[in-house]
Amino acid sequence: MDSTPANRRLWNRISSSYQREHDPRIGAAPRLWGMYSIPDAQVRALGEVKGKRVLELGCGAGQWSRALAAEGATVIGLDLSEAQLAAAGGAMGADRYPLVQGAAEHLPFADGSFDLVFCDFGGLSWAPAHLAVPQAARVLRPGGRLVFNVASPWFEACYDEEARRVTTTLQRDYFGLDAIAEGDGATSYQLTYGDWVRVLTGAGLVIDDLIESRPAPGTPNGYNETDPPDWARHWPAELLWVTHKP
Repeated sequence: MDSTPANRRLWNRISSSYQREHDPRIGAAPRLWGMYSIPDAQVRALGEVKGKRVLELGCGAGQWSRALAAEGATVIGLDLSEAQLAAAGGAMGADRYPLVQGAAEHLPFADGSFDLVFCDFGGLSWAPAHLAVPQAARVLRPGGRLVFNVASPWFEACYDEEARRVTTTLQRDYFGLDAIAEGDGATSYQLTYGDWVRVLTGAGLVIDDLIESRPAPGTPNGYNETDPPDWARHWPAELLWVTHKP
């Protein structure tokens, strides 16, 4: 199933409302990961970027790319949606960087082009991992790193579609996690822990760390309702994978 056209239509349609709702949180400070705005200084996943060539898979309005460009990285922001790229272009600061329209499954870059490929609920949440991860590995130089944050299988398996919130009850088959319908043919994707390991190692990557971020008490989820409110204090809501290409 090729969900690319439907995913592009979805993000073109919701881009403006998404940025109005979430940009103040995403752009509140540099390097904030995921639904709970976990500081990278806390988890230390990304590392030094000054002087490195960096690709953001699914850059959205460019909050991350903008911050890393300001730190001295040579950044390229890639996104499927022209509306999202327009938002990134409009928000770009003094440190300019290229924006490219494309899909994570078919990266339009030469082999060994980047020192770092990363995303935060970007291309590796909205593309089949068995297609997108090998592409990310291909464009990495030897020693380059793939770092990405996605929802955990726990989070997806406990999401109650009718109530539109994450609960303490299993709602779907863990072993059935794969394509998740987002409406009108749009699709996000999820894997089990074992499938993530197989996809990453199958692409020739070495897994250096798996960070199951745990927010501080009282930290709100900026995107989803959870029942109880401190759900992510008890179960991992996100997986932050840190890998490299040998």
